[in-house]
Amino acid sequence: MFGICNEQQAQQQNQRSVNRPNILLIVADDLGYSDLGSFGGEIATPNLDKLAKDGGSKLTNFHVAPTCSPTRSMLMSGTYNHLAGLGAMAEWVADNQRDKPGYEGYLNDRVAPLPALLQDAGYRTFMAGKWHLGMLDGQGPDSHGFDNSFAMLPGAGDHYSDRGLFPFMAKTPYRENGKAVTLPDDFYSTRFYSDKAIQYIDSAVTNKDQPFFGYLAYTAPHWPLQVDKKYSDKYQGKYSIGYEEIKDARLARLADLGLIDEHATHSEGNACYAKWQQLSTEEQGKQARMMEIYAGMVDALDENIGRVIQHLKDIGQYDNTLIVFISDNGADARPEQGLAEEAKYVQETFDNSLQNMGAAGSFVSYGGAWAQVSNTPFSLHKGMVTEGGIRVPAIIHLPNNQGQAENRSQTEAQTLTEFASVMDLLPTFLDVAGAELPGSEYKGQKVLPIVGKSILPYLYGEQDFVHKDEVYGFSVHGRQGLQYNQWKLVRLPAPYEHGKWQLFNLDEDLGETHDLAGDNPKKLQEMIARWDTFAANTGVIISDKNMKTPKECIIEKKGTLAN
Repeated sequence: MFGICNEQQAQQQNQRSVNRPNILLIVADDLGYSDLGSFGGEIATPNLDKLAKDGGSKLTNFHVAPTCSPTRSMLMSGTYNHLAGLGAMAEWVADNQRDKPGYEGYLNDRVAPLPALLQDAGYRTFMAGKWHLGMLDGQGPDSHGFDNSFAMLPGAGDHYSDRGLFPFMAKTPYRENGKAVTLPDDFYSTRFYSDKAIQYIDSAVTNKDQPFFGYLAYTAPHWPLQVDKKYSDKYQGKYSIGYEEIKDARLARLADLGLIDEHATHSEGNACYAKWQQLSTEEQGKQARMMEIYAGMVDALDENIGRVIQHLKDIGQYDNTLIVFISDNGADARPEQGLAEEAKYVQETFDNSLQNMGAAGSFVSYGGAWAQVSNTPFSLHKGMVTEGGIRVPAIIHLPNNQGQAENRSQTEAQTLTEFASVMDLLPTFLDVAGAELPGSEYKGQKVLPIVGKSILPYLYGEQDFVHKDEVYGFSVHGRQGLQYNQWKLVRLPAPYEHGKWQLFNLDEDLGETHDLAGDNPKKLQEMIARWDTFAANTGVIISDKNMKTPKECIIEKKGTLAN
């Protein structure tokens, strides 16, 4: 029987790959789980909502790494970040990790990179946007299989220019096909990357027998919060009711959409962030304005994604393109003017007056309270191994010429709830392309095996899971986590729960509100043993320093939606 099932799956895969589609991967930067309309948000995102609704699938249990470059390394390699070279962000490598395998700070040569594999399979490949996988010659996208690339090399940049954001980087480096470039005077990141993607698409489709793989890696809505006032002013007054009411409205919409149960637990946030009513009128106005700008950035992001999708339709390529949209991690709780050591530089260098917020020359973030709203209903934010840091919105729109299983409609959104991760995208794309996974060697170099699995059998209803009875681990900057089916093990350094192991049952406690470590010591020890095995087998090195936190905080007790 097992052999028959395998044979049927092979036939279905071969049938899918007869007409090899284009592949377009779109990644948002620091977008929270509930920021999109189709995921419960109040921000206008009609193009992404339509992508999900019209034959698309919303993946509501899709996981990434807690921060930017680790996620991107997993995406490009199909394996764990601490194997692919980004066990820590290059900016945060600890002394005990430095120069160790998996902690090089760039995408290492122990993996076969996704664009090169698709290039080998006959695809034209391009990227536009944020790279964050290596700054030196030989570490950029042009060295990893992209035929064309326009890349911002580091992890953050001004959205209007190449002006540096930090005293150690006077200018943000950009490269086109490996060569330094000067940005145009009218540069705005989201619009420019979209224009580049359209340019590269047009170049790629000149050969009608060769499909393309495009990687559109936006830098929005990552700080600094900057967008044209025509977008942010659409939300004027929208957020003056405060964090709590906006979050409650999102919870209600999530329940109405069937994305959470109405009795689901949810995080009520962190005690180090003041309640809305505790703020002065002036501070409320400033906080509301920052969220208006953030919403405007998401609005502009959606509009430009819509332009790219419409262009695919205009040139007759939309029906033959697999489109995937994800965020690289949860929303960021970075304080308004940065961490303590950054604040003085930011205050002296940028004009962050209320009237200039969001314009060129400003540099603000929207802070932890709004980040937790963006990550509704989950706990905490970017940088954490709690669900608020690692569970993100994901949309997959299959090409129309690939067909779907009989029980999958092409006219309405599918909500798919099984666990999947960013590591699954590489094998999914190779599956679509009809290409084999790489072996133990690639171009004469020994490479690590692919950890991810193709999502296609799940999307097409051929199986009811992507991963079953498998361990999935998270480790970055001293934060550790492990999931096995519904069980989640978490350890956060002080001041978050003082470095002790916590245990959650996600089937019953989506918001990670009730630590079961004391109630179920046997399961706790079982999960710790799984972690120890995972860490040993995958070369995890726990950082001997902690990422900075804004201030000493105590995590509040949380409630349920019914409250």
